[in-house]
Amino acid sequence: MGKLNRLLITIMTVGFVLGLPDFATAQSGPITIASGEWQLQADWQDHTGATKRGTVLLLHKAAGNRAAYGRMATVLAEHGYASLRIDLRGHGDSTNVRAFDPNISRYKDENDPAVSANFELIDEGYIDIVAAIRWLDQQGKLHGAPFAVIGSSYTGEQMAVATDEAGFADAYIALAPGNFSDASIRKVDPSGKPWLFVRAQREMSFFDDLFTAISDGTNAEIWVLPGRGHATDLFETNDGLEERLVTWLDQQLDR
Repeated sequence: MGKLNRLLITIMTVGFVLGLPDFATAQSGPITIASGEWQLQADWQDHTGATKRGTVLLLHKAAGNRAAYGRMATVLAEHGYASLRIDLRGHGDSTNVRAFDPNISRYKDENDPAVSANFELIDEGYIDIVAAIRWLDQQGKLHGAPFAVIGSSYTGEQMAVATDEAGFADAYIALAPGNFSDASIRKVDPSGKPWLFVRAQREMSFFDDLFTAISDGTNAEIWVLPGRGHATDLFETNDGLEERLVTWLDQQLDR
């Protein structure tokens, strides 16, 4: 065997051992991101294929966790997108300070310390979203490709709040963002970015007025899916929704 052949084989062997780019295999692993006193647990999923189409941040609903995006992360990877799915403060595995209690009233009550503590976790979610975006940036995950965010229920609002500190991503998908505020609605058109709002036809009654207000703008697309399902529960009641969302991202990010 000639010296050149031996050299090529050696390089290839070292590449496999050291984990040099092998674009046929997606890399996935647990991540811990600090956000103040919180230790946020997350999963990084690399893209497959030789070309990276973008990076997507995946945000769960209240009383939910990052596991809801397991299949979404796989579909994204298969279409060339890397993703970070993360448990925000008090949710999933990010409970080193305290945990969100889904059994406490969903209505704010400043006179009830337990309710106030629960809502504090919701209202401060944007802080963790900013921390996640900064981690992605520091790790070089946002360089040279588009960046999108998918929020679910309360994190649809919180991802909009996070833009005050982190700036705008290249595209947004909000799955049933029931608390999407007037202030956030006013950000949609001026952002100049594509926004997709998704809800089930059979939702809480206030969704009708909320989605009407959102549709009054010019920069938001709205999908109303048949049947029931709130936020990431829509994946369970709508087969192939993950693929439809990725197709939408492809179309918007290729513009």
